[in-house]
Amino acid sequence: MLNPQTSSSAPALTHEPRQADERVWDNALWASSQRGILTIAIPTFRDDAVPMIEALATCERFGDVEIVLFDDGGGDEALVQAFVAAGDTTSCAMRVVSAAHNAGRSVARNRLISHARSNWLLLLDADMLPDAPDFLTQYISRIEADAEPGLIVGGFSLKQAPQTREFALHRWQAARSECLSAAERNVDPGRFAYTSNVLAHRDVLTKISFDENFSGWGWEDVDWGLRIAQIAPVIHLDNPATHMGLDTAANLMAKYGKSGPNFAYALSKHPTHLEPTPLGRHSRRLAQWPNAIRAPLKALSGAIARNEALPAAMRGNGLKLWRALIYAEALS
Repeated sequence: MLNPQTSSSAPALTHEPRQADERVWDNALWASSQRGILTIAIPTFRDDAVPMIEALATCERFGDVEIVLFDDGGGDEALVQAFVAAGDTTSCAMRVVSAAHNAGRSVARNRLISHARSNWLLLLDADMLPDAPDFLTQYISRIEADAEPGLIVGGFSLKQAPQTREFALHRWQAARSECLSAAERNVDPGRFAYTSNVLAHRDVLTKISFDENFSGWGWEDVDWGLRIAQIAPVIHLDNPATHMGLDTAANLMAKYGKSGPNFAYALSKHPTHLEPTPLGRHSRRLAQWPNAIRAPLKALSGAIARNEALPAAMRGNGLKLWRALIYAEALS
């Protein structure tokens, strides 16, 4: 079985990865094998990553990778032990790190980078599933072809996502704003470097870390991608993984409802890229309206988005307006 690692047994790294509030478990292959061609880096906060690990194990060239999973203070010990058990049975080197406190997505990803041993890291969210057996092969082939240090973005799909009514709003939104082809994403490569499925070189990650001034959910990956695009190539592939973690309308709107400050911060850092987008234009325009108009419009658009009896397109457009009004508040 995997056991909590003592600092004396840690593999040699260029820096000490452990922080005081972290517990670390390594499987037998981690200590006995050389580093993988790439490190699959998985941040999680109360999401079960075991199905993804099992799905990755069915992919070609799984034995050529290693996995680092970072539990960002989720507080679910049973889930952490499930990750440890998955590492005990998987056929690649794997490290599980569990933090005592939740620090947010930017911090979690930066901590993952510090634990990884490979020069290339595949950042995958815990609720993703690879869509094809050659999912890893496509990335490894790029590495073996001596890809220039940069980002290689695989993209999203809904191929395996649940079709149930409770997720209809999120499906509609994701299909139109996130599940884009490589050609569509290449129009503005840095802006579409979503970190749910992206391969990044360590040199780039060392120069451009995730900005920890972003708090909670949203926009830290857009900021990160846009900053990287200034110094390194960002290449988009059609090598998607399915986002299995669709949210109910209530949960999705709760995330959007808290992300206004992050949007305002991202907009202040990248006005050239974000101001011309529909969300940037509409939020900026609505910020000039008096709250006496915005407040009832926000209530109406929110009610439309939540109403499962309405067509998905109507709900989705209601969500767009509601989100723009949320962001307008942050810009006011």
